[in-house]
Amino acid sequence: GRVLSFSEVGDRNGFPVFVFLGMGCVRYFIAFFDDLAASYGLRLICPDRPGVGLSDNVKVEEQQVLKWPEVIEELCDIMSINKFFIMAHSAGAPYALACALKMPERLQGTVYLVCPWVSTAIANNFKWLRYVPTPIMKFTNTAGISLQQMLYGRQPYATKPSSHRNSGALASPLSSLDKKQQLGLAILKASFAENLAGANNDLLMCFERRHAFGFSYTDVNHPVHVFHGTKDERIPVSAVKWMEDEMPQCKLTLITGGKHSLLLRAEVVDTIFKSIAVQLHVEDEYDDNELNVIDGDEQVKQQSKKSSNRRRSLPLKIRNSKSLKFNSRKSTGKLKTRPLFRRTR
Repeated sequence: GRVLSFSEVGDRNGFPVFVFLGMGCVRYFIAFFDDLAASYGLRLICPDRPGVGLSDNVKVEEQQVLKWPEVIEELCDIMSINKFFIMAHSAGAPYALACALKMPERLQGTVYLVCPWVSTAIANNFKWLRYVPTPIMKFTNTAGISLQQMLYGRQPYATKPSSHRNSGALASPLSSLDKKQQLGLAILKASFAENLAGANNDLLMCFERRHAFGFSYTDVNHPVHVFHGTKDERIPVSAVKWMEDEMPQCKLTLITGGKHSLLLRAEVVDTIFKSIAVQLHVEDEYDDNELNVIDGDEQVKQQSKKSSNRRRSLPLKIRNSKSLKFNSRKSTGKLKTRPLFRRTR
């Protein structure tokens, strides 16, 4: 069997929410949402895709988007999870929609996508990458030249410290900017200490070099709510508007001025968690329009003030990390706990 690594944060006894992150992102990222998830009674579970974190890598030919639901289904069986929500960012979106397509009976309510990746054939972006040979794309990623650097000419996380004050990043109530930076650096350090070879597979998946997704987003007949920034530098607004127009049950919320890092805006995540909590506690048919969802900076600020008395400070910790050994067809039922971080205050 293969090893699948994942992390859990939030309410240990809460309702499960799977989080599928963007290209090359490691499970530790969800530490940012620990207390916010707990305040809504949610249990966030973030599995690493093959070749990322402690998850065993697979051949590019074997990493197909439509095989991911099999992994999640087996993980759910071992963890005794019957129903769950999904929240995904960027390159995690195809995997989220594959789950909605292949295992709708286990999905509870809406699938939430933040700045979702859309096929370049639809988004009509990065045309020049179509002419870059696959070996070169793989080499640049392996050599430490990230896709972000290829596309935008800069290293990942190359943000000047002073820019954090106005970046719209996660509005954590930590006591100082230094603590927020310390958490971010701890996550980054832990991420690079593990395996990132799977980022190659994510890269080739996004550009459909080895395999097409195997389905169209329009095949997904499940409620989907997309949050997207009007200034997203990677996925054009026209692409997510296509999703809204063509998918059977897709709602789009545009965030004025929002960029591709929208998942780091606490107000956006707070809105998603609140929406999930409402669906869990309302017996009548859920109407997403009943929520005062955000569609502009002013409403973001107003909602942030309303929810601030409920949100506890985000701790400088990563609660736990686990790895699961599983077979692609039959579960071994064994869990291994690997506490890579101890609790710190």
